[in-house]
Amino acid sequence: MANILVTGGAGFIGSHLVEALLKEGREVIVLDNFDDFYLPELKRRNLEPLAGRPGFTLVEGDIRDEKLVESVFSACPVGVVVHLAARAGVRPSIQQPVLYCDVNVKGTAVLLEACRRHGISKFIFGSSSSVYGNRAKLPFSEKDEVDRPISPYAATKTAGELLCATYHELYRLNVFALRFFTVYGPRQRPEMAIHKFTRRAPGAALRRWLDATRLHLRQRHHRRALARDRAGAGLRDHQPGGIADDPALRTDPAPRKTPRPGGDRR
Repeated sequence: MANILVTGGAGFIGSHLVEALLKEGREVIVLDNFDDFYLPELKRRNLEPLAGRPGFTLVEGDIRDEKLVESVFSACPVGVVVHLAARAGVRPSIQQPVLYCDVNVKGTAVLLEACRRHGISKFIFGSSSSVYGNRAKLPFSEKDEVDRPISPYAATKTAGELLCATYHELYRLNVFALRFFTVYGPRQRPEMAIHKFTRRAPGAALRRWLDATRLHLRQRHHRRALARDRAGAGLRDHQPGGIADDPALRTDPAPRKTPRPGGDRR
């Protein structure tokens, strides 16, 4: 069985992917340099439960190291590359644009070249929702133009997508770009807002906030669904408040009727 090479496999998304692949009985090679963007100890901890499992191989090194990458491809049969390694973060990229270009663009090119030389059939690229920039149109679509990035990080991800598309056109390498939005969960990077919030918020306050958020989302979903139903039936929202005034969707208590004298509640 050919190995699946996961670059950045010690990170948040990568470690979850590696864990899932091993559970399926796949053979996985992790290539990670454990850089200090955040504590390397946290990344090593992500892989500790996987060490020693059948099918798991860890290679510590940099995706920009062409000799190292070539040795990985030569030593083990690789069938699929999942490229998640990258210098992450929008704001830090503004302070270190050259470093971001070097890691994210050159590193991707080194891997694509190795795929070309070794006849790899599939390349999955971890891109980012940052490629959409400050687009006013919502929701975003894969068909949207992504030629106006607003950070060096976003520019490197757009460049990575273009490199992947180029290798598909030239060498028929099957490529897939996944534009991750704000992924969250266990092992999330510690500088992310959701990680900070959930770590610091008291339990009761966090539960109240989550309950209120769920209620808000349900109400918004119901309003949108009703709007679609009415549009399909050719109905207009009544005035003055439109759909938001529909009694079935009210979030405030309905006005109470004043009982008539004698207890008649007709």
